[in-house]
Amino acid sequence: MNNNPGRSLDKKMDISIVGDGSSSGGVYGKIKVVGDASFNDNLSCDRFKCTGTSVIYGSLESTDIKIIGTLTLTERETSNDGEDRIQASGLHAKAEHIKVVGELHLSGDCQAENIKLNGRLTIAGMLSAEHITLKIMGPSQVKEMGGSIISVKSGRLNDLFTGNKSILKAQIIEGDDIELENTEAEIVRGDKIKIGPGCRIGTVEYRSSLQIHPQSEVLLQSNRSLD
Repeated sequence: MNNNPGRSLDKKMDISIVGDGSSSGGVYGKIKVVGDASFNDNLSCDRFKCTGTSVIYGSLESTDIKIIGTLTLTERETSNDGEDRIQASGLHAKAEHIKVVGELHLSGDCQAENIKLNGRLTIAGMLSAEHITLKIMGPSQVKEMGGSIISVKSGRLNDLFTGNKSILKAQIIEGDDIELENTEAEIVRGDKIKIGPGCRIGTVEYRSSLQIHPQSEVLLQSNRSLD
């Protein structure tokens, strides 16, 4: 770190971790990880890019987040056996654009203008964005999901070798234009809703249109435009 007193106070320091490494939290410019990295507190940066694995013991706020590998945001909790564990918390990830090819695990909320994921995700809180595009590869879970345009599809043709089902489980999904595949949800609420194959939905509340694939199950449907 440059401690030169002549250095501009407005200049943000960049971080680059190659291989295994760790860093404290704070405010930075660009953060780049190639390998395995851990960050020990909240992070705020202009750009966060990881090729490999990153664990943040805190929240992450950035304009742009790109992950090829795995990103985990969690509090440092120690169980009786001495192992770290993920629990629901007040942590959050916030960005304008989030793109993940791999896995995203967050014990809090995730907020973005645009999020694209091809892989797995577990979000203990709410996932909210204007545009949500998820291609699920492996078991995934989110408590609540809300956005303008929501697309959930299977990114894997089959799971014969792993035995894992590429299914997204959620309590509530709410948006304007919603298209779902391989999704299990208690409530889906929106304007235009298309329930594709492999879905099990408790209640669907729609306004303009509703399509249900014959290979999916919806227990209760309600046209809210009639209210």
